[in-house]
Amino acid sequence: MGVQPVQPGGRTLLMMHNRAVYFVAALALCATATGTRASATLETVVGQRVVVTDKTESDCNARAKSALGSVMQSVVEAGEGSGKWLGTSNTGGSPTASAVIECHNLDSGGYAASFTCATQVPPADHAAALCDKLSAAFNAATAAANAGGAK
Repeated sequence: MGVQPVQPGGRTLLMMHNRAVYFVAALALCATATGTRASATLETVVGQRVVVTDKTESDCNARAKSALGSVMQSVVEAGEGSGKWLGTSNTGGSPTASAVIECHNLDSGGYAASFTCATQVPPADHAAALCDKLSAAFNAATAAANAGGAK
């Protein structure tokens, strides 16, 4: 299985537009749902992108849902079959972290997965740490699937 950064070109502009839309939605969710006044910072980060050349987008969707479910409290798909997964976590009844993993088919075969994270600091971890956790969980799910398929 080949995992590598996505190269510019092709659907990059469309993917960036879609990421921006979901990023703004996640940001708005964090910003509007916090009703208490406290000293906090809203951090956002565009995390790692991975390309998997020998699997399908449905594999990406399963891994995205699993990765978000292992790190976040709530996971939903933006629309059935959209390939856009949103995870949120709450502290004291208010959202303090959100993340989006998007899955895209590649024209050359396989898929690309991209990560975008937003957190309210404190009490949540920093946004970069959240994206790192999600990326590790996504890659662990991919490695486990490959090991299971090799038996």
